[in-house]
Amino acid sequence: MTSSVRAVTSRTFQALGTRNYRYFFAGQAVSVTGSWLQTTAQAWLILQLTHSPLMLGLLLTVQYLPNLLLQPLGGLVADRWSKRGILMLTQSCFAVTAAVLGITSGLGLAHTWEVFALVLMFGLINVVDGPARQAFVPEMVGAEQMPNAVALNSLVFNGARVVGPALAGILIATVGTSFCFDLNAVSYLAVIGGLWLMHPRELHTNRRPAGPRPGLIAQVREGVGYARRTPEVALVIVMMALVGTFSFNLTVMITALSRTGLHTAATGFGLLSAALGVGALAGAAGVAYASRASMRALLAGCGVFGLFLALAGQMSRLEPAMVLLALAGAGMIVYSAMSNSVVQSFTPGPLRGRVMSLYLWVFLGTTPLGSLLFGAIEQAWGSQVAMGLAGSGAMLTALGGSIWWSRGSRRERSYPSASVAGRPTAAPTA
Repeated sequence: MTSSVRAVTSRTFQALGTRNYRYFFAGQAVSVTGSWLQTTAQAWLILQLTHSPLMLGLLLTVQYLPNLLLQPLGGLVADRWSKRGILMLTQSCFAVTAAVLGITSGLGLAHTWEVFALVLMFGLINVVDGPARQAFVPEMVGAEQMPNAVALNSLVFNGARVVGPALAGILIATVGTSFCFDLNAVSYLAVIGGLWLMHPRELHTNRRPAGPRPGLIAQVREGVGYARRTPEVALVIVMMALVGTFSFNLTVMITALSRTGLHTAATGFGLLSAALGVGALAGAAGVAYASRASMRALLAGCGVFGLFLALAGQMSRLEPAMVLLALAGAGMIVYSAMSNSVVQSFTPGPLRGRVMSLYLWVFLGTTPLGSLLFGAIEQAWGSQVAMGLAGSGAMLTALGGSIWWSRGSRRERSYPSASVAGRPTAAPTA
């Protein structure tokens, strides 16, 4: 029994055997918890200031609008400069911005326009930070362990989703929102410290080929062209564009469900968010153990997420809503973690920053559209209609993706990270 548990644990956490990734993992565990504190607190703060779900949707629109407009350029930056250096700079900028938000909120100076301005700053920083952080994972662990590391990142993210919102609900109810922002500012020091402790010689850095580089526009087009020509990448990106627009606006929907659907206080809001995170944590652990991605599991995860999200929105009591959101969270993370792994597995290193920026473009860049849309829907027709539509969107996307994949006569296959080795030689490079 003990040996079996040890074998399962070793397989699930195999990427932690790499020293540089251990530093990154530890820093992320602290920092992402702080980020969830801030995400929860800023949603609650804007509702306190405006009493409008539509304004909450607009806040998220402003935060993710830079991703919609500028994300491909962020991927180009990630492919041209040291990802470790980029992340040290962006994480420092995040820390300063969070500290400013905490100070203004603590002094009672945080008005609506100031919160919007600081959230916009977070969005601008994330344009560069997101692609660099995603593309940095294979450089830390190598091709073989990349899917496991992607799943462990999801494990950290969703573990923080459990702890962060629940802790934020307690802090908001006891000491106020500003302390959440202050803690987030301090948490970025853990990531910066982990990056500083890394051993650069142990990184699997992708060397750019010698000779003159194409122009900026041509380099962006290389990434777009590669994604368009690769069926696995193209399907994932199209599906994520639809799910991101119609189904991933969870901050708007869960906040509205808590306040107007279930009529719970800040603690109930934190519990709903934590329930989603518990399910996602379980899903991430399963993906980490599998250490590979399959298109069938990706499609199934998308459908499961949509089904239980729609059902959760119809509940009138907190407890069943929490159970259904946990099931939705499990499907969500299976879908999103495998989407990330498939894209990274089928993208050669010199293009990874640009292709991952396209993935993040649709993953994050669609949020401004969806948040504003579902904020308006919730305000007009309530959280039941909003979450029913969101869940239906994910289910229809899974169905459409399944039909497209089966009609293309593509049999079920798995995508170990080693499959990347067969692809780069045919891929354009910057």
